[in-house]
Amino acid sequence: MVEGQLAPDFSIVQLDDTLFKLSDYKGKKPVYLVFWNTWCAFCITKVPKIKNFESELANDIKVIAINTSRQNSVEESRHFSQKYETNYALAFDHDESITRLYGVRGTPTEFIIDVNGIVRHRDGIPDKLNPHLAIWSAVTPVAQ
Repeated sequence: MVEGQLAPDFSIVQLDDTLFKLSDYKGKKPVYLVFWNTWCAFCITKVPKIKNFESELANDIKVIAINTSRQNSVEESRHFSQKYETNYALAFDHDESITRLYGVRGTPTEFIIDVNGIVRHRDGIPDKLNPHLAIWSAVTPVAQ
């Protein structure tokens, strides 16, 4: 999955047992999607940044972190959430199907998907999202 492409739709049950479906956000708000693992040192260093995004921008962007399930379990993911007091949505990709769909090879791998469903960033996520939210939130009319 590269920048400028339409992000493939997917559904996943979050650790709080609610369903996340990417297409539910189309036309509503951008999505910050991060693939991670509990054993990934770089993933752990991103937790404060992601928590900050969720705290400050929950009304403007949907944050969801998907554990790739590589060398991990749901229980380890729940423990990670408790240990780091995550405030954002977490999910577990039991069969790695979404991980493969998005071409994730290593973690963390991050995406910004705009309201039109277009991948705006693959990794290299800006440290501050506010200056970009207007662009990511601008609905593009569909040509007829």
